[in-house]
Amino acid sequence: MSNLSTTAWIVHNLGLATSLGGTMFGQGAFQPALQKDVSDEQKRGQISDDAWSRYSWWNLAAHGLVAATWFAGRTKLSGREISGNARKLTMVKDVLVVASLVSGVSSVIVGKVLGAKAKRQQQDNRTSDEEVDGLRAAVKTIGTVNMVTNAAISAVTTALSMEGMKSLPAVAVSRLLP
Repeated sequence: MSNLSTTAWIVHNLGLATSLGGTMFGQGAFQPALQKDVSDEQKRGQISDDAWSRYSWWNLAAHGLVAATWFAGRTKLSGREISGNARKLTMVKDVLVVASLVSGVSSVIVGKVLGAKAKRQQQDNRTSDEEVDGLRAAVKTIGTVNMVTNAAISAVTTALSMEGMKSLPAVAVSRLLP
């Protein structure tokens, strides 16, 4: 495999790790810690909004790298070069990468709307707002979909790797890639 292909694969996996790891950390550790350890709802909202706003740029970049490297590679290979199973996995990964990109971007957009509405809620000294609560639930759901989708991409990537190692023609073709 050439240096460019290897670099693209590394960038792809780093983007996937960034997106998946960030969402897992946020939902599994950061948000629960805020709920448990920061009793002031306004302060908790400010910390959460600040942290997620900072991470959203990393997350968008990570999703962009995953999609760009995958679809750039797809212009060269279809999966047919390896096996019928690899072709099916390649098509599954196409769908998963699009779903990851859509859910990743959606979570950032909905998160930004949530942040703005939560700030207005705080400025108006309201303690509860159905719209803000609904947006929080939507962000959590979209984030969970994104996390599961990215975990599935990781699994399919591993399966494709294993399929590729079984195929002598695939190894030969991969050496010709940039």
